[in-house]
Amino acid sequence: MSPLADAEIDEIMTWFQDAVSVDIWGGPNFRYPFTAETFREDCRLELMQSWTLRSANGQLAGFGQAYERDGRGHLARLVANPDSRRQGAGRKLIELIIALLEETRAYDEYSLFVYRDNTPAYRCYLSLGFVVQDYPDDAPMPEKCYFLTRRTTRRR
Repeated sequence: MSPLADAEIDEIMTWFQDAVSVDIWGGPNFRYPFTAETFREDCRLELMQSWTLRSANGQLAGFGQAYERDGRGHLARLVANPDSRRQGAGRKLIELIIALLEETRAYDEYSLFVYRDNTPAYRCYLSLGFVVQDYPDDAPMPEKCYFLTRRTTRRR
């Protein structure tokens, strides 16, 4: 796991072939078609911590971001390389991001949003101990997404 390198963004952009996949991953305000410039802008790299995951053979396997939301460590824009899906890359990415956040922050809880029809991601999050919670009043798209949280595993 390492911080996002600028050159890796170019590869991550190739993982999204249509507006639907961009919307599921980046949300409704992420522009498509995108350029290298708009992709970087819409990732809001200056506002979020961003990491990449590499496989044992060095292939870029995943990307994810995190920021603080309502006192929680909030995970965002989680994606596994299409070539690494169904091989545990997403699960590993999430666990490593949470572990990195636990090293530097005192979060009691982690959160994320997922589209209701994104069944593979939803199942992954549930398997990691996330549970569906009441939807935040200030969050968009309550009819399309679930809001999930997971308590910290950090020992006090």
